[in-house]
Amino acid sequence: MGTFLRASITDDTFLKGAARIVYAAEAQAFPTKISDMVVLSAGGTQYDTAAGWSDLGATRGGISITRNNTEETYEVDQIPGEIESSPTGWEMSVQTQIAEMVPAMLDLAWELGTPTASSPGVPDGNLTLTGMGTPTKYTRRRMAVLHQRNNLKIRAYVFRKAQRSAQESAVAHNKAGEQQSVPVRFRCLADTSVASEDDRFGTIIDQS
Repeated sequence: MGTFLRASITDDTFLKGAARIVYAAEAQAFPTKISDMVVLSAGGTQYDTAAGWSDLGATRGGISITRNNTEETYEVDQIPGEIESSPTGWEMSVQTQIAEMVPAMLDLAWELGTPTASSPGVPDGNLTLTGMGTPTKYTRRRMAVLHQRNNLKIRAYVFRKAQRSAQESAVAHNKAGEQQSVPVRFRCLADTSVASEDDRFGTIIDQS
């Protein structure tokens, strides 16, 4: 006898657990496989980022990928209802909270200057200097959200262009309180150099 209520819940279809964000310069070749972004070979460097890619590090509150669109509807006087609709715009974004409060991570969240090392000597020791300025444009990057399922297979949501989106955030130094983290939202942009409209935001790469 057949089963009326159909469901296929396996390690391939059921998703749960944390993910990680990796990023690269916009000039980095767009990845076509998982190993373009992280090392898959067994050994001490397994799952390290591949050449040209960096890890966003620890996050808090999860990593959310959102997709939305606007649309236009059509109607005629003779029919009391909409007869057609079509999309007029699409948007995607990646949102999280950065938990590693180091200058390199604040650089991504706040669009700061590139951290530089300084060694003035005693009594300061080694310093990291990061400029806080008024940039007139955002830094665009390749970006991917990687999730490993229970069967160790990895799914990657890879975006061709991602840049910081307007987001107010604060670092509060209090006598007592919760762990500090900085919320950040990355706006994903359509790549107009890609001929196919199906691939302009990016690609989902899924191991099976």
